[in-house]
Amino acid sequence: MNRSFLFLLLAASLLGLPAVLSAQSADDSRVYELGLGGMMLNLSRMTVTDFRQTAGGDYVFRVEDKHLYGGFELYAATPLKPWLYVDVQGSLGMARYMEGGRYESGCSLLLGPGLQWRPWGNRSWVQPYLRLGIDYFTKDFPLRYFGVFEGDVTGEGVWRAEDAWNKGYTFDAKRLIPVSAGIGLVGWVTDRLGVRLQGRYLRALGNSGANFAQFSAGVVACLGKSGRTKAVADRYVAAHPEIYDAFYAARLPERVVEKEVVREVPVERVVERIVEKESGEKSERILAEMMENVNFDFDTAVLSPSSGRILDAVAQMLLQYPDTRFLVCGYTDSVGSDEYNAALSRDRAKAVWQALVNRGVPAGRLAWRGFGNRVALMPPSASEEQRRVDRKVVLERIQDEATWDYLTK
Repeated sequence: MNRSFLFLLLAASLLGLPAVLSAQSADDSRVYELGLGGMMLNLSRMTVTDFRQTAGGDYVFRVEDKHLYGGFELYAATPLKPWLYVDVQGSLGMARYMEGGRYESGCSLLLGPGLQWRPWGNRSWVQPYLRLGIDYFTKDFPLRYFGVFEGDVTGEGVWRAEDAWNKGYTFDAKRLIPVSAGIGLVGWVTDRLGVRLQGRYLRALGNSGANFAQFSAGVVACLGKSGRTKAVADRYVAAHPEIYDAFYAARLPERVVEKEVVREVPVERVVERIVEKESGEKSERILAEMMENVNFDFDTAVLSPSSGRILDAVAQMLLQYPDTRFLVCGYTDSVGSDEYNAALSRDRAKAVWQALVNRGVPAGRLAWRGFGNRVALMPPSASEEQRRVDRKVVLERIQDEATWDYLTK
């Protein structure tokens, strides 16, 4: 078996994963993990040689057993959902074994896809996961778990070996398809670079081939927008609301106030009354700027903690205009079908409508509609961060009575 060919096959399979997945699924979040590391494979190799009878009549033999060998591992993964990843893992191993009374070198290739369940989602800095997968395994060295003693003058001696993963008689196979179950951990040092640890057990399908375990460790890089830094910021804002309140208090509509002035003159007393004026256009502009920061993560209609703080200020502004009516308009980005985006945009609009009603804005002054991806600016090929601007909800002031009756009938 040509080791260079195996290594090139392994690298091409893993590095081609992002392109294959992006071509097959328009709903991915375009976040990829690529990793490189080392691995240890627990695959026992037993050799029994030099069977002979001593001058005293005893039978002796030599046993050589090796249980571990190492190699390199490549890894690639991308999320299907924030809590569900698909990956491809491949390992090139280099083993030593005894053959004909001398040590030889062999190699193995282990390659296959799997699914990872990450209960804490892709925004956590520490991501434990459970993994299920299926692999293709091939090797160019023998495994022996039983045999006869060479040179046995009796012709009756048989030896058999067992290990933790293989009980009873185990039959060798050059190629096999094992299924695997494992547990792992990805810990991020920065938003782009982390470490990965994993252990898994592989069980061969069929009656031939050994069961074995693999342990791996390495570095992993994140390509795309991970959202971990934003998640930390959202949690900080939720824990320190006074910071957000102060920020938006400074942006509330300015009041033009003519103060009451009493002037005494010899003939008369003049009193100037207070008149408060607010610019409607300026208020609508500030509302629009505030709503620009109410957006949604990919494929969800759940408001973030920071969006909740913004809607607190929006509700306060709307309550200052008791005679004004607004349409809550929901939108999505360009990824996904028109039918799915239409439903998602309605869910987003209703979520904001409900949030404003819960904050005291009369329901009779608000209506909501979903418009899907009709006004999406960014194409599906744009990055996650670029497409975020299209996942929004805006407030449109409705002044025409006929239009309002149509929206609310």
